[in-house]
Amino acid sequence: MGGLIYGLLKYPEDDQNALDFAVAASCLKHTIKGDANLVTVAEVEKLMGDDASGRVAR
Repeated sequence: MGGLIYGLLKYPEDDQNALDFAVAASCLKHTIKGDANLVTVAEVEKLMGDDASGRVAR
C-alpha cells in the first residue's frame, strides 16, 4: 500500500505509472525477509524500466 501511495504522489497525472511503481515495490519486497521494505526508489524505478524478463537485480 505504501508503494501505491508513493506512486500516486510521485505520478499524480499517470495512474498506470503509479500502479507500476506499487507492483515493482511489492515484487522487490518479496525478495527481503521480514516486514520492512528496505529497497530504494532507484531500485524500484530500475525494475519498472527494465525489459520485464522476471529477473530482479538487487
